[in-house]
Amino acid sequence: MNMFQDWPEPIVRVQSLSQSNLKAIPNRYVKPLSQRPNLPSQNHHNKHNPVTAAIPIIDLGGLYTNDITLHAKTLDEISKACKEWGFFQVVNHGMSPQLMDRAKETWRDFFHLPMELKNMHANSPKTYEGYGSRLGVEKGAILDWSDYYYLHYCPLSLKDYTKWPSLSLHRREILEDYCKEMVKLCENLMSILSRNLGLQEDILQNAFGGKEEPGGCLRVNYYPKCPQPELTLGLSPHSDPGGLTILLPDEQVAGLQVRGCDDAWITVEPAPHALIVNIGDQIQMLTNSIYKSIEHRVIVSPAKERLSLAFFYNPKGNIPIEPLKELVTEDSPALYSSTTYDQYRQFIRFSEDGNNSTSEKRQRTSGDTKGKKKRTATLHDLDAIECPLCFNPLTIPIFQCDNGHIACFTCLHKLKQKCATCSLKTRSRNRAMERVLELLRVPCPNVELGCSGIISFAETSTHLEICAFTKRACPFTSCDFVCFNKDLYEHSVAKHCESSYMFECGKPVFIYPMSGKRVILKEQTTEGEGEGEIVIVECFDTPQGRIFYASCIGPGEEELSYTFKLFSYCSDRLWFESDLERVLEVSDEPPDEHFMLVPSCMCPDYKFYICINRQTEDDDE
Repeated sequence: MNMFQDWPEPIVRVQSLSQSNLKAIPNRYVKPLSQRPNLPSQNHHNKHNPVTAAIPIIDLGGLYTNDITLHAKTLDEISKACKEWGFFQVVNHGMSPQLMDRAKETWRDFFHLPMELKNMHANSPKTYEGYGSRLGVEKGAILDWSDYYYLHYCPLSLKDYTKWPSLSLHRREILEDYCKEMVKLCENLMSILSRNLGLQEDILQNAFGGKEEPGGCLRVNYYPKCPQPELTLGLSPHSDPGGLTILLPDEQVAGLQVRGCDDAWITVEPAPHALIVNIGDQIQMLTNSIYKSIEHRVIVSPAKERLSLAFFYNPKGNIPIEPLKELVTEDSPALYSSTTYDQYRQFIRFSEDGNNSTSEKRQRTSGDTKGKKKRTATLHDLDAIECPLCFNPLTIPIFQCDNGHIACFTCLHKLKQKCATCSLKTRSRNRAMERVLELLRVPCPNVELGCSGIISFAETSTHLEICAFTKRACPFTSCDFVCFNKDLYEHSVAKHCESSYMFECGKPVFIYPMSGKRVILKEQTTEGEGEGEIVIVECFDTPQGRIFYASCIGPGEEELSYTFKLFSYCSDRLWFESDLERVLEVSDEPPDEHFMLVPSCMCPDYKFYICINRQTEDDDE
């Protein structure tokens, strides 16, 4: 009996939602705050914004030339891209631009058909073949903002024309030709990847089962316009479980983002008529992690639809996949145990969020389990979850080298991505340890001071920033007083009255001319609203002028964010806006970012205002 016979809930087409002119997306598509994309904004500078960059663009024409130097250079570019990026674009790849354009046009026409015609090809979770709008069968799961069409092309035994869309003979020939060219390109790339390992050019192809046995699948992704793109994703973060993926992107709308080695999301800008190649998990396993399968995701647009064609080239399902023996040495032991691609796919389906096996696991551990005891574990030594280099508690992201030695992100940056133990490159994420940190619950470090919170270990620093029992030193350097967050402003009023102010969100507060000093502001709240925020405004004198900087030191609510505005008036007017960051303690050093500089040439008798605006999760910036 197959447990994936049907979807657990009625299917809603994302395209229908988009065309209904809704102003807010349904909650089913709203990602948790930590998973939402930080989209670039013209009005806000945010150091966490994804950066727009070009992944390597490689001209495959260099492989078909008599120029030996150019040939070697092209091979080296591919090798470097596979090892460092896991992604690269290729041009002069052998596929005609006309065929690429016709393939996209064919599928765009399909998604513009009336919904009743498209629904004739609705898929099921048994094979996913056909027209779909979700992955995974967990009831109530958070969904992606996309529809898709999935079909098998090879081997012939899996090719089922009844699952293909109803198209004219001409359109079907276009799809056949497109998939045929995709297979040819994949075979060519497999040969190149093998040679770059210093091995026989057919070794990876044979590991896949030879040219007659590998699987080829096409998934056409359709991302409708979205009224709130900052709240959702077209495709959640993942690495491809198969062998090799060739993506024909939408050149009009960028959407693909690749996770860089510094954990930043890099937006890929497609080159004209380029194809995007990315390494899948199976090739990473076969090459013993020499080639990298990198996490990626898709963001959506509020103004334009987006369509892309992803062709997946995979091993034969029942062939064991394990590191090639030629790549396993005493110094580089096998990092992966043997498994077949079918077993791996089954593991993915049973382990990823959104599948019913995950629900069963949650039922065994969740607090609302009926009739079953909650399973817990005890960690006796917190040193086990400290960075072995700096001995600070580990925080996400955690990185590891190919030998499994871990490091926190701060140490990784200081060591320039080299392992302190074995000097290997350290750029792979240790997802297992990150998952442990996410699930680990510990008492607040302020438990002896009265805090009763039980928090995620990975969120300890975040909690301390807003915990009412966190002790703070008085921000005024001439004062040695230490107190709880909640008592800080009362102390300031009593001892530093001239530097203490109250503020209301959205209303400017006039502050007397500042020079080399600090002021403290407390949010004015009404009864029942709880503690208000505490903001420190600092002024630093530098050779270039005066730097004004503001930070929030709590207490407060984690789900709230703030922006601040600083105004100066003299002969000219200065205006500045930035994010208001939370800090555990106030520094005596001038900040590196998020500050306003008043040039020395401006007259000293300026007026200074600050305006703090509260922004909740549901606000549109």
